[in-house]
Amino acid sequence: MRGLQVEELTTRIRHGGHLAGRFFGFLTARPLSPDDQDFVHSVLSSDCARLFWEQHPADQRHAVDVARRVTAILPGDETAVEAALLHDIGKRTGRLGAVSRSIATVFDAVGFPLTVRMRSYRAHGAIGAAELERAECGALVVEFARLHPGPPPEGVDPGRWQVLLDADG
Repeated sequence: MRGLQVEELTTRIRHGGHLAGRFFGFLTARPLSPDDQDFVHSVLSSDCARLFWEQHPADQRHAVDVARRVTAILPGDETAVEAALLHDIGKRTGRLGAVSRSIATVFDAVGFPLTVRMRSYRAHGAIGAAELERAECGALVVEFARLHPGPPPEGVDPGRWQVLLDADG
């Protein structure tokens, strides 16, 4: 029992650190450079690219950073890079800033009621996956948007999935 409590506490601390990093990353994100923009254009098809460019600039920065990490580990795996670039596109529907995103996450964790925009933000995986599916962005792309940071769905290479998770963390 005690081991489970320590493991749960460790997971919560790690998740809290990830969220704090995302909060400050959102606040300090720099715009995409021309090289970053070329990188995105080289990977994404037009419909998928349209979804990418509709994201908040800070989410674009995060996505490119994740995709560059994936590229370093899985060179030539354009599908995994596409999944990295598009995994959070559902967040744009909530149109929340850094503070509101943090409040939504905390409220959701403790069971407080959420506004419509906060619920949209918290459901970004399902929302983004549906949009990616309509844009025909590919099975791995859709499933990573839908299921991250959870385990891989059946039929997806767990090692490849872990690379995506680690790159996002």
